[in-house]
Amino acid sequence: MRSCPTTAKGAAQAAGQVISLTVGTAGHIDHGKTQLVRMLTGCDTDRLPEEKARGMTIDLGFAACVLPSNRRVGIVDVPGHERFIHNMVAGAAGMDAVLLVVAADDGVMPQTVEHLQIINLLGVTAGMTAITKIDLVPPERVAEVADQVRALAAGSFLAQAPIVPVSSKTGAGYDAFYEAFTALVDRTAERDAGGPFRLNVERSFVLEGIGTVVSGIPRSGTVRTGDELELLPAGALKRVRGIQVYGQSAGQGRAGECVALRLADMRRDEAGRGAVLAAPGHFRPSRFLSARFRLLSSVGDPIRPRTAVRLHLGTSDVPGHLVLPELTSLPPGGESYVQIQLQAPVVAALGDPFVVRMLSPVRTIGGGYVVAADAEKMRRARGDWAQERAERDAAFRDPATALAYVLEHAGCAPLRVAELSRRAVLTEDAAAARLRELVEAGKAAALPGERFVAAEALTAASKAIADRLSALHDASPLAVGFAKKAVVADVEMDRALLDRAIEGLARDGRVQVTDAGLRLAERAAKLNPAQAALAARIVARLAETGFHTPRSDELPGVVGAPASLVTPVLEHLVQSGTVVRVDERILLHRDAADDAGKRIARHIRAHGAIDAGGCKELLDTTRKYAIPILEYFDARGLTRRVGDKRVLREEPKQTDSV
Repeated sequence: MRSCPTTAKGAAQAAGQVISLTVGTAGHIDHGKTQLVRMLTGCDTDRLPEEKARGMTIDLGFAACVLPSNRRVGIVDVPGHERFIHNMVAGAAGMDAVLLVVAADDGVMPQTVEHLQIINLLGVTAGMTAITKIDLVPPERVAEVADQVRALAAGSFLAQAPIVPVSSKTGAGYDAFYEAFTALVDRTAERDAGGPFRLNVERSFVLEGIGTVVSGIPRSGTVRTGDELELLPAGALKRVRGIQVYGQSAGQGRAGECVALRLADMRRDEAGRGAVLAAPGHFRPSRFLSARFRLLSSVGDPIRPRTAVRLHLGTSDVPGHLVLPELTSLPPGGESYVQIQLQAPVVAALGDPFVVRMLSPVRTIGGGYVVAADAEKMRRARGDWAQERAERDAAFRDPATALAYVLEHAGCAPLRVAELSRRAVLTEDAAAARLRELVEAGKAAALPGERFVAAEALTAASKAIADRLSALHDASPLAVGFAKKAVVADVEMDRALLDRAIEGLARDGRVQVTDAGLRLAERAAKLNPAQAALAARIVARLAETGFHTPRSDELPGVVGAPASLVTPVLEHLVQSGTVVRVDERILLHRDAADDAGKRIARHIRAHGAIDAGGCKELLDTTRKYAIPILEYFDARGLTRRVGDKRVLREEPKQTDSV
């Protein structure tokens, strides 16, 4: 990137308020664009020997202009020859406003028309027109050319813009031109420097004693000395060692400024025009771009569903195919969501403007803006493709709705702030702030580990838990509850999301959390008369036998019922607390278990400890029961084992009962 020291109308200082926007020239070859920039800045942006020899601009030139009140604005001078239209588009991609230049002797010419088409397609909405070389023609010719400009600009953003005659040779009309130019800058919105940093590389070069320098106009964000940037599409990480803005050393550069970066461990051939330097992790190169495309009405003929084109995006210039979502042609003046399938990957984000040119004959046919960088080719069989792109297009117009869209399309997979910020093309700080708003509004939920899901994901998790519990109730209608592990085992969702869903279901009263586990509030277990009678026999038999109860496998024979009937009733009694399962085989009546706990606690307080033999005597039972009972109370937290004895755990919450 060629840039000049900042000069203008005697102002030598570049300090003061910086206006982060760029005004670019446009117009036919040899209409005086470069001379006009020289008048504004004192800088000759034609530096290449070939440009000097041929007297025409071939590549982009950059300069800075200090306006009244010490405000500084960047100016990009573009080539006007049709052969260098790719360079012109690269420069126009960074423009916030345009200075259309038309020579009074030639009037409106082919590249005047094409440049204005390109500027329109790239979304520029502010500008003015300068009619140059007025010293070569009579006043009536100047008026005639002004009428040509008005006719050309009709219906465009330049329709009501100033048209100012000026001579770069004599200086005639310069004061009025300068006043109009200053007013243009004043009414043009300053480039928003929000979002992750991204710079489309216009040029890289080596300065002796300094190293490799990469220059361009950042599309978004701010870069500071010491920052680490990702060089795309290669993916290498590079450290910023120094920054210049409009040729002046600076601590930072931001969107809309002409920025040059000195990078560590960088070769010149690593970053040519079309490469991108960006905040790491936010952008991914892609060969497939979803886009909103408008075909120029002046094209004349419809374009086919798959048309060979050349895409101009940022400073990239890549051939590929423009693919329509349906097998029908797009008529002149028509618009459609399309996918541009490229021969090489490019880096793009939502809203990036682009221009499309035909390969043969070479001409501009349309343009638009990027909706998404896709991972794969469009499948026309998917009839919802265009609708999905329209929804994404609408959502990403606001950071909050963009985050909500990303969360919704992540489904039930929680995402961290870093990943959300990348997908929504926001800085992490901005994403975190927007997430707080979404959580407070009930549109998102925060999970442990600083992860987030959409509110719909929490709803889906709650439904999955309720459905799983309903299925368990159907399979085991007498169950008082189900262990959480059994409930979530077959639900393929993040565990933290499921835990949050269970908390919400319990808070709303839809799920009850008991010692037996989880159950739906509406599905309380209820024994039928035959089951109630069987339960009574089981309870009575266990109460009668105290600490010599029948084993679980013996119980069906004792109560005179098959195991298929006894098992669910027994499980109901265990879950409801009437029966205690000491281990897999030994069962006790609840009263017997409570009595055993009290006896053991009193014995230990009196004697300091108890062993298996002591427990056997204390409960008048056998070792077959005594040892499992002691292990049961170890597990319950009443006692703990020391060698072959048990002692009370420190500071038991309740000393006289289990």
